[in-house]
Amino acid sequence: MEQLEYTVGAIAELTGVSIRTLHHYDEIGLLEPSARSAAGYRLYSDTDLQRLQRILFYRELDLGLPEITTVLADPTIDDEDHLRRQRDLLTAKTTRYQSMISLIDKELTARRIGITLTPTERLLVLGVDKLIDRADEITQKWGNTPEFTQRRDRTLHYTEQDWLTLRTEQATIHQHLADAMQSGVPAASPQAMDLAEQHRQHLNHWFHDCPYETHRTLATAYRTNQRSGLNYDDMAPGLSQYIHDAILANAARHQPTQ
Repeated sequence: MEQLEYTVGAIAELTGVSIRTLHHYDEIGLLEPSARSAAGYRLYSDTDLQRLQRILFYRELDLGLPEITTVLADPTIDDEDHLRRQRDLLTAKTTRYQSMISLIDKELTARRIGITLTPTERLLVLGVDKLIDRADEITQKWGNTPEFTQRRDRTLHYTEQDWLTLRTEQATIHQHLADAMQSGVPAASPQAMDLAEQHRQHLNHWFHDCPYETHRTLATAYRTNQRSGLNYDDMAPGLSQYIHDAILANAARHQPTQ
């Protein structure tokens, strides 16, 4: 026979549930003590304590007291079923919290690199989320440079329309460069150099100051097929080299080598 040994005070101390709450659970029939002492005090058994554990788990999982009462009163649900159900609910809750944490982390990352668009707005602006996904890489490589700081400070206040305009302008320049390359226009030709100049001015306007020396540095990154270079070559094989050559030719045109 199960020994009755827990007073309401002992249960409160064991579980952290207030005596007032335990009295309320008794009054509504959610957790009735198995017996009372000769003096009329509530006495709880191990089975009662296990039921309280179930109640507390369900409360933590945001179930209301009426729903918990109904669930616990169902004769078709045994203790193992309760464990499985609570595990499923906890798993779902954990997944939801992990998604929320991921979203918060992404928002913090976006702000760190100067993007304040909402997730919905970012979905409408192709490529912005890619910047966020690459934030750690970008910060590690460029975070201590004046260009990175300037880029972050400028883009911090961009609206959805700003990003749409920026991306449209960027895509147009890239497409014209790809068309020129595929049409056999030499990279050192005036046409290709003019496109390289548009590319430089685009960066200078939207992101950071881009004098010709900085543009040359970026051209090297494109040629060595770092991230941006790979993106160019995805558009058209060899485009990263073509843009590199056009940028260097344009820089030499404006700043001839001494």
